[in-house]
Amino acid sequence: MLFDIINAAIEQLVIHKIGSRSDNTENVYSQKCVELEAESPVPFLLKQYFLASFREPSLYHLGTEANNMVYRSACSIFDNPAHFYEHSRLLAASLYDKSLHPQIKPGEFYLTLFNGVQIFDQTVKCLGVFKSENKETYLKICPSGDSFDVNYEEGINIRKLDKGCLIFDVEREKGFVVSLIDKVSKQNEAVFWKDDFLGLEERQDSNFFTHNYLNFCKEFVDDVFSPVNDVPRTEQIDMRNRSINYFKENTLFNENRFEDEVLGAPDIVEEFNRFKELYEKENNVALNEEFTISPDIVKKENKRFRSVLKLDKNFHIYVHGNQQLIERGFDPTQGLHFYKCFFEYES
Repeated sequence: MLFDIINAAIEQLVIHKIGSRSDNTENVYSQKCVELEAESPVPFLLKQYFLASFREPSLYHLGTEANNMVYRSACSIFDNPAHFYEHSRLLAASLYDKSLHPQIKPGEFYLTLFNGVQIFDQTVKCLGVFKSENKETYLKICPSGDSFDVNYEEGINIRKLDKGCLIFDVEREKGFVVSLIDKVSKQNEAVFWKDDFLGLEERQDSNFFTHNYLNFCKEFVDDVFSPVNDVPRTEQIDMRNRSINYFKENTLFNENRFEDEVLGAPDIVEEFNRFKELYEKENNVALNEEFTISPDIVKKENKRFRSVLKLDKNFHIYVHGNQQLIERGFDPTQGLHFYKCFFEYES
């Protein structure tokens, strides 16, 4: 991982109740920080709840605009931890103000200051901002004389963090380095967490550059180098394989080398560059011609480059290499297409 939170310790913690605009409930503010006993298992369980889910390689920056309350609060708290409680209330109020979608649920807001966090070979403080929304029902078995009683309680599953971000005290001038969790980010109402409340922008690092270029390659193979433009399906799969394999087998990306080794033919290179210009314009992104390849992103994106021929509902053929060993044909007797595969041995 890009950061190490194994040795992190909770320095300060406060919890506020976040209301819901849809049912006209207001925030309920705690009057003081949580006092954690060192010998209690609670700090360990809280740390597991807050930190265990952070595995994604992509990092972000907070927007540094004057109206970004999260950035302003992080600056103030890192400069003087005595401002922690004051800014916890300001952040809870800001979160409520940003929760305009009617489907946004009420819940608990947690602000946590960690120490002993490592990132980029530095040991720094880290501000954790979290929100829990979903409760689960747990059975509670209690002894009662010579038998047992069964009851239930509603609580939070410590393995399921709904929303969270870690703000590391590095790269302040760019908006700090931030890692994000949002379990319902694909739903419209969840945009408020990443965009409206936190105001995040992707950090332009090897993860960012690798993700963007792989996404571009995938769209080129799917939309241009495809059967729609009379490219045989096996050649499309071969191009998909060669594209992802370049990223797997190299540590540095060089666009000229990629064009020579993966694309090859001048007419394909010309179409590739034409599509690149269009892609950059439509997606408002600049694709770097050289960058360090992120193996974490390549591993994550690899499943999107799966090379499968799906034949009706009867067969799936996984093509991993030499396309010369598979031929497509048509059987007039059967009135059906077929593929012929050549191999030396089977297992």
